[in-house]
Amino acid sequence: MKNYLEWLNSYQFHGIKPGLKRIKRILKLLNNPHKHIYTIHIAGTNGKGSTSVILSEMLSHHGLNVGLYTSPHLFRLNERFKINGKEIKDEELNDYLKYLKNIIKDFPVTYFEITTALAFLYFFEKKVDIAVIECGLGGRLDATNIIKPEISIITNIGWDHTKYLGNTLEKIASEKAGIIKKETPCILGNIKKNLIPVFQKKAERLKAPLFILGKDFHIELNKNNKWNYKGYYNFSDLELNLKGYYQGSNLSCALKTLELLEEKDFLKISEEKLRKALKRTKIPGRYNFFKIKDKIFLIDAAHNLNGFLSLKSSLLKDNFKNFLLILGVTNEDKEKPFIKMLEILLPLAKEVYLCEFFSPRKIVTLDDWKKELGQIQSNFVKINFIDTPEKALKMALKTKIPKILITGSIYFVGECFKILNNE
Repeated sequence: MKNYLEWLNSYQFHGIKPGLKRIKRILKLLNNPHKHIYTIHIAGTNGKGSTSVILSEMLSHHGLNVGLYTSPHLFRLNERFKINGKEIKDEELNDYLKYLKNIIKDFPVTYFEITTALAFLYFFEKKVDIAVIECGLGGRLDATNIIKPEISIITNIGWDHTKYLGNTLEKIASEKAGIIKKETPCILGNIKKNLIPVFQKKAERLKAPLFILGKDFHIELNKNNKWNYKGYYNFSDLELNLKGYYQGSNLSCALKTLELLEEKDFLKISEEKLRKALKRTKIPGRYNFFKIKDKIFLIDAAHNLNGFLSLKSSLLKDNFKNFLLILGVTNEDKEKPFIKMLEILLPLAKEVYLCEFFSPRKIVTLDDWKKELGQIQSNFVKINFIDTPEKALKMALKTKIPKILITGSIYFVGECFKILNNE
């Protein structure tokens, strides 16, 4: 059997090309499958992946047949296309890629546009009741922004992909606000007060009801380390199987979506089903602790400035300090503030391993680190430059430092996970 994954992978280095013309053309050739499925659309600098997974878990526990499209993947492409938590099978994935190759021919498209078209076709053919669709980059010109969703969610706004989204938070917010649709409810998560008017103006113009965390619904971590939610419903002592203080706002956005879907007659909320779903929610690479030999590992794919700030607040809350930091970062648009990201975690670290790794996106090389690091070479923290994750992890297992934090790009975290799985 011919493997069409190689064909798809040949598009990995075509770069990021925002715009909707190409995806519209592909979907037209497929008879517009996206027009025949109900969707929820989720954008945000951070948290959109976690919110997507929490929401889809709650919906499938309520008996709905739920599609979930997320990116990028940690281990393998199949992870991007799930129905009720189950990945697409290898043979099916190959068949869809073969079909798309014949349809697309030599029309210039991107990797993400191919996977997005595949998701819509797959969910349509599998007759999902609803599909949760995570934005790839930004919002307004993202390939997923072809849908007319039941609800839009914007989890937060921070610095990332400034080359494509703009060099101020207002411009970035305006790009994300591009997923707000006419007369369609929009939920705002953990968003700075000064940016909220950007969304209010857009929502007002489109007559889209806006629901804002901290104003229309609320979440807090109680003294039992469980979540209390207040919206149309009040739920206390919710146990979410995802650790990290930053998950609170993601959970609240998913719960608010559930309430709005109940209003639209998609489901009747059952507290029992909801609690069961939250206890079963899993995402590899999001604040996962595990033990190997005498070491405690913490893995978190905090891949941008916002992610690092959120990670730091969780580390302080959990008193996770004096660790060995193993870090690998992508820098596709050459504008990622990777030194600032390192500076956020440096005061908590005992030693640092900076790594190179394989990625379809451009990475921060060891030369990049050395060139920029001059000004922050710390007297207290030893910084090592290591050319592969394998070497870094071998050294980490031999070090005397008992706590190890692995973070940075999702591709880097995925590679480290694979290596540690073999230990």
